[in-house]
Amino acid sequence: MVTYRINKRIIAVFIFYIVSFASTGQGLKLRIVDHNLQPLSDAVIEILSSQASQLPSPKNGIYVMDQVNKTFLPNVLLVPKNSAVSFPNSDNIRHHVYSFSKPKVFELKLYAGKPKSPISFDQSGVVVLGCNIHDEMVGYIYVSEFGNAYKSDVQGLISLDESWDDLTKLTLWHPYQKAGVGQVITITKEQIQRIDGELGVVIETIPPAPRDSFEDVFSNVH
Repeated sequence: MVTYRINKRIIAVFIFYIVSFASTGQGLKLRIVDHNLQPLSDAVIEILSSQASQLPSPKNGIYVMDQVNKTFLPNVLLVPKNSAVSFPNSDNIRHHVYSFSKPKVFELKLYAGKPKSPISFDQSGVVVLGCNIHDEMVGYIYVSEFGNAYKSDVQGLISLDESWDDLTKLTLWHPYQKAGVGQVITITKEQIQRIDGELGVVIETIPPAPRDSFEDVFSNVH
């Protein structure tokens, strides 16, 4: 059984910058950075609007959460509700993948190669993944309600298809946020503020401690 402890209450801040915006039907470019203004990847923004675009489907209809060098790849997999996800094991050792998260409780017992069938994720929310053999392995699947979600890249950038007028309501999530890994934070345009001359939102996060167990991560996922 895995444990995941945050033993340092060092609070960081990441800033969700709106680098440019338009009310003329053009999309938005967003930059997400940490408290040192360094790019922050794997943050998820979901647009709560019927006008929003949809996540592109993979070619074969199945999303992939791989396992390489005892690491889940990608660290955060973004999928719409009712998606099928495959969990291939690209290592030359066996893994035992499981989750206790409420949106999807499942277990893939000790295996090598590719499991026979993908797993269906039919409830929205955050699913925390672990390996019962390698305690340091932790990954995340963010299952969006409508599929209109975006994830920041290694440069902290997100390009939205929506215009400023489309952003009536949105949510923001990151695996290291202080609110807890299972909490999705709702943001309105009224909460967006000026930071260093640009529009942004400030969210407190806590850096992860060395991973020797998984228990504390799952305790925050409801």
